[in-house]
Amino acid sequence: MSTTTVNGTTLHYEEVGQGPAALVLHGGLGLDHTFYRGLDALSDRLRLVYFDQRANGRSERAPLDTLTMEQLADDAAALAVRLDASPAIVIGHSYGGFVAQELALRHPEHVAGLVLVDTTPGQLGASDSPDDDQGPPPPPEWIAVASSVPADDAEFAATLGALLPHYLADQANLAAVQEAMGQTIFNVGAMVRSMEVLAGWSAADRLAEIQVPTLVIVGSHDRITSPAQSRRIARRIPHAQVVEMEHSGHFPWVEEPDRFTKIVREWL
Repeated sequence: MSTTTVNGTTLHYEEVGQGPAALVLHGGLGLDHTFYRGLDALSDRLRLVYFDQRANGRSERAPLDTLTMEQLADDAAALAVRLDASPAIVIGHSYGGFVAQELALRHPEHVAGLVLVDTTPGQLGASDSPDDDQGPPPPPEWIAVASSVPADDAEFAATLGALLPHYLADQANLAAVQEAMGQTIFNVGAMVRSMEVLAGWSAADRLAEIQVPTLVIVGSHDRITSPAQSRRIARRIPHAQVVEMEHSGHFPWVEEPDRFTKIVREWL
């Protein structure tokens, strides 16, 4: 585990494997990269660069007002340059997918390709019609728990634990997800700030500018970022490929690890 300073903040990162560089952008926010180490299965083909984004995990808890979508993208670009990992394949899951899209738009010279996993293009853009299929809303039980702001990091961890069943297609996978999250460091402040940022962010009207190869993966049973949202992305990025994983929810590399790895390998 290593650290480096970019754009006035210190980021914690880890590198695994050999091959073309792949920058892994974790979701949350308010979490860290450790949950994503299941992607190590790709380390024989890729040099995976995991890192905790600004104000998240083991990285410096930078002032929360510096946490913007643009700054997160700038940090990822600066880290890729610092680690001689540019241009990188960028793998972004959920909120990390938002940052990945912004990174490809702001710094296309540092992005060789995109893998967007269970994410969305953000708020409605001018190119969206209210009549378009946006997918179903999250379950009311999820909304009831998620709508209350946790008082501290411990309560945030407990709240996410209560929400996890809604992220899965098969509850038999719950123990594996809980185990993978066992080393996660939580930051409720970063989570709250990230939701404020997301409320004003959209890439929908800009996605046609992305010219790199793009793979969009989504679990058919994702009730948080539905398959309809992945199709919104794929319709707008030229030549994007979208793959639905029939037995997955929001975490397809955990629920269908072999198929997930196969899909990415074939795309590579």
